[in-house]
Amino acid sequence: MTASVPSPEDGEPLPYKEVTDEAYARLAAGSFTVEEPRPGTLILRGPCPRCRAPMEIPLVSGIVRSPRAAGERLRRRPRPQQETVEPMMCTCEDDHPNRPEGRYGCGAYWTLTVSAGPR
Repeated sequence: MTASVPSPEDGEPLPYKEVTDEAYARLAAGSFTVEEPRPGTLILRGPCPRCRAPMEIPLVSGIVRSPRAAGERLRRRPRPQQETVEPMMCTCEDDHPNRPEGRYGCGAYWTLTVSAGPR
């Protein structure tokens, strides 16, 4: 295993660092919840696997580009189970020392396999 996931009990905010670890994906997969408020939109919620701050990440699978496309999307069709690999990053608003101006999060990033569709 590479870097270990820090413990939130130490009381000090983690410094901003653009870093990944294979454990981040496992931790996110075990703790994130997925909600589908409408077809084509997922909301992922859970703690950042590095800094443990709560996050909410929307994933949109498509956009409407024309009236014809809108009509096709409005027709109800069963959607097959889909799995996608999504790049993820910490989006928390917590303070992290050394974070560059205009950035957010603690710098952690990972990929997550997300399933959507009928269950």
